[in-house]
Amino acid sequence: MPPVADTHQPSWTHHRVVHSRFPPTNLFDTVDLDDQRLLAELEGETNDRLMNWSEWLPADEFHSGPGWGAVMAAFCHFRPGRFNTVHFGAYYAADSVECAISEWSYHQAIFWRDHRFTDLADATVRAYTGKVTVPLVDVRSDVSLHQDDYQASQERGELGYRAGEPGFLFTSTRHPKGECIALLKPSATTAVTQAGHYSVHWDGETFTQYARLSDYWDIPRR
Repeated sequence: MPPVADTHQPSWTHHRVVHSRFPPTNLFDTVDLDDQRLLAELEGETNDRLMNWSEWLPADEFHSGPGWGAVMAAFCHFRPGRFNTVHFGAYYAADSVECAISEWSYHQAIFWRDHRFTDLADATVRAYTGKVTVPLVDVRSDVSLHQDDYQASQERGELGYRAGEPGFLFTSTRHPKGECIALLKPSATTAVTQAGHYSVHWDGETFTQYARLSDYWDIPRR
């Protein structure tokens, strides 16, 4: 059983950024549960994690319709994070887009350095916003869960996952004044809304600057 802990429901809008190479919508944005099951039968192993969402989530945590694709994807396509392991996903977000970009940049920089990408470049990320719907386990004061070594926080996350806890509220370790959430259930958030694109500059060693991109316009063609 997880330890007894205080809970708090953030009132702020949460922000998440993902690389724009990922499609802005998926099947969860457009079809209901019965359609998902039918498509799974028709498509077989195509995009197996997306189609076989029930391996990662109980049926009562299925959500579909506009704004749910980005949420559900976090629980079907996941890598280990601060509070989740290879066995379950989590939806991570922050209390501001600045904090969300700081968090994304830190982790993405590790990946780019590991792959020896040293050229100057700009990455484009897509932002999503939403609201937390339930009180979360408040671990902001627990220093042991804010280390670069995720062992303790993943162990706490797994306890929470198995106990049915909705998620965690924690302090950002990448932004000086930021707060973050790790949601263990899709129902812990509203459907999300796309909230713009940002260009994040890579100087060959780390991400240093970001800028919001203006609207794109189609190029006229004859």
